Amino acid sequence: MKKILALLTVVMVVVFVGCGKEKEVKTTEKVYVIGTNAEYPPFEYLENSKIVGLDPDIMEEFSKRMEFQYKWANMNFDGLISALQTRKVDIIIAGMSISDERKKYINFSTPYISPAMCYITLKTSPMTTIEDLENKRFGIELGTTEEDIVKKVPGAVIVPFSGHTAALFALKSGKIDSMLLDATVAKKYLENNPDLKTVVTVEGENKAMAFNIEDVELKDKFDKVLKEMMEDGTIDKLKAKYGI
Repeated sequence: MKKILALLTVVMVVVFVGCGKEKEVKTTEKVYVIGTNAEYPPFEYLENSKIVGLDPDIMEEFSKRMEFQYKWANMNFDGLISALQTRKVDIIIAGMSISDERKKYINFSTPYISPAMCYITLKTSPMTTIEDLENKRFGIELGTTEEDIVKKVPGAVIVPFSGHTAALFALKSGKIDSMLLDATVAKKYLENNPDLKTVVTVEGENKAMAFNIEDVELKDKFDKVLKEMMEDGTIDKLKAKYGI
């Protein structure tokens, strides 16, 4: 009888310890907060109040392969880096260009795309060459590297906006003369706005995900999976889905 009781006691201890471990795993499971700015089709944009696009599809693929949960934090582009630094978000995926200045504050993943960039304007505008852009007003989204490129245009006047949507309204109302966008983004804008045209296309910049400067291990984990996704054709397949 004592042997039976002793055996039951051992079984109960094992069961309770096992249950305790299972509960611990569930309560400590990380849910990543992903920062983005859903005003940049086809990279990320809102469709029926849901964030969709190339970057969301890439993040969903990461979540499947790495088995983690995540939620979105949609905000103005110029607030993304500070949100990452203060850990309000864990990762940024927002068509963000790599720059030496940004590298001082955040870590970038391996770049996964490098699209060309386009200056766009109204079809009624006589501008057709890079020289025609001189001394013009450009709508630039706050916090982007577009400003650095536009500043190379002689006499360029920078007009800051909280987002590309606001800049587009300003372009249509004549408050600015042009906008600089990734070629794939410009293509979407032109498809939805027949009154716009491309002035000229210029060399683009590498784009990547961003991580807190201290999260080197996390960045390395994502880089490893990103490498697999690039090598097995997943990234190319997703880019083709959005015409990139």
